[in-house]
Amino acid sequence: MRTALSLALFLVAAAPTVALAEPYAVGSVLPRIELPDQHGEARVIDDTVRAVVFSRDMKAGDVVKAAVAKSGPELFDRNGSVYVVDVKGMPAIIRTLFAMPAMRRRPYKLLVDDEGTKTVDFPGGATYPTVLVLDKLRVTSVSYPTTPEELILAIEPAAPAATK
Repeated sequence: MRTALSLALFLVAAAPTVALAEPYAVGSVLPRIELPDQHGEARVIDDTVRAVVFSRDMKAGDVVKAAVAKSGPELFDRNGSVYVVDVKGMPAIIRTLFAMPAMRRRPYKLLVDDEGTKTVDFPGGATYPTVLVLDKLRVTSVSYPTTPEELILAIEPAAPAATK
């Protein structure tokens, strides 16, 4: 009985330390994240990345594909950005036979989290993509663009202020 009571007290005391982390928000600092791209090459989200575009489902991915079609396959490289997809929710057979071959045909890099563990703290990403704008891995803004034009504007660097 005493052991059970001690265990219960320990679990109650430890509960705040085992709670799930909050999704990244303005002010959060991302850790350095390593993920493979669609060709299996290791890629890194580090302090050189200016923005992360993230999706968890096909509808969000469609917004991203439309933005690339509109702006060109260099959209992410040109803007110091990376596109990350979480495919954990996709059945393995679909991922292997259809999704990954389709991703390999894309003319731009995308990072793939097939277990969902490295992107678990990324907010949103379902229905519309999430854009995290970063400054040395610190999140400076979070947006959920609903159109290709909004996505392009979200990841393009702000134009420098004109001086006279």
